Amino acid sequence: MRTLVAAIVDATLNALKEQGALKLQARPEYVVEPPKNPTHGDLSCNVAMVMAKAEGLPPRKIAEAIVAGLVDHDGVVAKVEVAGPGFLNLTLRDLVVQRLGLRALQAGEGWGRRPRASTGKRVLVEFVSANPTGPIHIGHARGAFLGDGVARLLEAAGHDVTREFYINDFGKQVETLGRTVHKRYQQLFGIEAPLAEGEYPAQYVVDIAQKLKDRDGDRWLRAAADQWLPVCMQLAIDENMAAIKVSLAHAHIRHDVFSSEAALHQGGKVLGVARHYQARGVTYDADRAQGTEEKVRREDSKAAQFADRQLGGTFLITSRHGDDEDRIILRRDGTPVYLTADLAYHKDKFDRGFDRIIDVFGADHSGHVPRIKAGVELLGVDLKKLEFLLVQMVRITRDGQEVKVSKRKGTVFELDDLIEEAGADPCRFIFLSKTANAQLDFDLALVEKQSKDNPVFYFQYGHARCASILRFAADKGQPFAGVAAITDAHVARLVLPEEKSILKRLSALPDVVSGAAEALEPHRVLYFCQELIAELHSYYTKYRSDPVVSDDREKTQARLYLIAALKQTLKSAFAILGIDAPESMSRATDDDE
Repeated sequence: MRTLVAAIVDATLNALKEQGALKLQARPEYVVEPPKNPTHGDLSCNVAMVMAKAEGLPPRKIAEAIVAGLVDHDGVVAKVEVAGPGFLNLTLRDLVVQRLGLRALQAGEGWGRRPRASTGKRVLVEFVSANPTGPIHIGHARGAFLGDGVARLLEAAGHDVTREFYINDFGKQVETLGRTVHKRYQQLFGIEAPLAEGEYPAQYVVDIAQKLKDRDGDRWLRAAADQWLPVCMQLAIDENMAAIKVSLAHAHIRHDVFSSEAALHQGGKVLGVARHYQARGVTYDADRAQGTEEKVRREDSKAAQFADRQLGGTFLITSRHGDDEDRIILRRDGTPVYLTADLAYHKDKFDRGFDRIIDVFGADHSGHVPRIKAGVELLGVDLKKLEFLLVQMVRITRDGQEVKVSKRKGTVFELDDLIEEAGADPCRFIFLSKTANAQLDFDLALVEKQSKDNPVFYFQYGHARCASILRFAADKGQPFAGVAAITDAHVARLVLPEEKSILKRLSALPDVVSGAAEALEPHRVLYFCQELIAELHSYYTKYRSDPVVSDDREKTQARLYLIAALKQTLKSAFAILGIDAPESMSRATDDDE
């Protein structure tokens, strides 16, 4: 509907310009949306308000000129009125509304989507990026599903999307992992090698050590550390990343690119970004950051814990660009810190020519955002291209009580445990159901219920109910004839307010997807579906005495067209989010027939 009205408004403005009634230097950025009060019409437009300043005219006078000169060759608009200071309230002809479902059926699986890369914009979404020191756990789950949901949305909105995983395979953590693997390897040969504090005691490390033994025998027992450590580190990284990819596949999450921190170091890009900053004149050498001489650190802060590593070096002037102090990028001995690698990685992203770069971070990394933004700005690139989604942690509960361990393993919940217990679709639905910065509880008991109390079940049951109605019609000898057979005479039988309301709402899917993609908010599509499903259930219940399938074959086809268009809309929306649309579901009181 919005597209139809926008085309009419644009044609009218161009006609008024040709007549000399308007200057119209450029197309105004106006909004077409449903009015808050449905009695005011189908759509409202603020074009006259937006144009008033540039035209030097009162908005109401512009609105009246648009009404008087409305260009509507196809007879879309039944009535248009000027309201308040200059809003246009438009009511569409009944037949226009009744035809709205045709677009959904004609588009089929592509309904709600624009062709990939049709916008000409390249977007990078970096998400998950878990350390390759162990399995992917529940702390990564929400960011994993949200990142994937955002990538799917952006792709549906017509962008060329790259999904990327940044592997932190360099530094102390992976060294510690490699040393732990070697100790477990020694233990497999009966050698006493106790683990130190901070090393990795879990079973998966023993399994990696066993693979090393099976592959190489006792080759690394008497080798020097500089020989066995790289081997143990690489095997551990490879095995853990393979396991992480399997876990993500169980969640129906994929990545196009896996970028390595170690590769950035080996390729000279980390020291290279430091030299780039020095060449731009945005660094200085000092014993400590300027302006922090009197600063007192909390004893439990990382800055205090690692103060010995911050004793002088090369500082980046991030405090002038939103950070709370300047940051060291090279230690006194010339070695880079972790932030330097992060900035090198972001420079690499920009160097690859993306128009929009989105980082999905855990909320516990929020303090890292200002220094990355400042560092990116100091690279001389467009900071507006970089966006951050900060994801709050999720709390796993059962009947309101927090659950911290897996029933099956007796250990901290891993992503695989959650999917095994709740299912991939319920996980995806729950994690996409709120904005990234909202607190979230995941109730395991609730998602197991086969009733309307379970929001995931209720969501999928809407599509299944549509499928059930269409099957029932076929069983009764009146199958839906298909979109090609639907005529204006058929759709004109859809005269009930609820029928028109459903058609109006389902026609909005392309706009909902576009807006959700721009805002990086997958929950908007979920809410759209929930509202549509609620309308279906209400309509179905209210008119139980006037059923979809009746002896009136023309009305039956009209209503089956409505149900088919609704089913296609739900299926398309579900697919955009990566959620299955089942054709049938059982419940305690399945009364469709």
